[in-house]
Amino acid sequence: MKKAYVAKKNFWIGEINKELKAGTEVQFDDDKNLLFIDELSFTVKNLLPAIKVEWLVPVDGKYPDLGGGPVGETQAQESDRKRKERFAAMDKDRKPDLIKDERVVGHVDEEKDPMAFASALGIEPNPVKKGKFMPVVVEDDTKVVKVLNIVDKGVDDLKKALNQVAKDKKDPKTFAVFTDHYDAEAVELVGKYTDGSRENTLKEWSNLHWTKKADVIKESTNKEFLNKLRGLESSEKIIERIKSKILTLN
Repeated sequence: MKKAYVAKKNFWIGEINKELKAGTEVQFDDDKNLLFIDELSFTVKNLLPAIKVEWLVPVDGKYPDLGGGPVGETQAQESDRKRKERFAAMDKDRKPDLIKDERVVGHVDEEKDPMAFASALGIEPNPVKKGKFMPVVVEDDTKVVKVLNIVDKGVDDLKKALNQVAKDKKDPKTFAVFTDHYDAEAVELVGKYTDGSRENTLKEWSNLHWTKKADVIKESTNKEFLNKLRGLESSEKIIERIKSKILTLN
């Protein structure tokens, strides 16, 4: 039905790209969705929400059918109202909760009264009578009769081949401990150095045993040769021996 409305605030109508100023009077036909402004008509399908929130107020004070909800209700309020109505409808369709049975029933202890326990379950009681566990102490009568030592020649040969034969232990008292590792007179197991070529001696110097180095130093009388040996040596004690020998040649 066509009715006269007056705008209570400035708002924009997006469908027709026009703004209504506060105090502007227009006409709106909610059946045909036609808005009349200054004798011009526009099709507006979404103007009822503006009327519902009272941006547009009917001049005669009679509102058209706004589809439920009170006048002045905003969209947020409408959404909240519909949500509550939906939950209320769900509560109506919900099945009643199960009744909690809080009745007190008897208690039967299986250990104390097995007969009553079996009777409560409707079964035959166990005919076996339970008894307490009685530990029995048994004396240990095991005796060692004989230690059997089995000799297998094949196993012994295999151990010998793998060098797994037990060796005789040596008395620690027979061990000789040398505190000076560079005392040529303390070890006689290493042979004397016999190569008289100085060139060969310089080439093999790093591979020589320290006792042979001591022999070379002791027998040498050439300071130039001894200085070359000192340049090849890394052991501090051998270097000290060379320096001492050079001092004796001055």
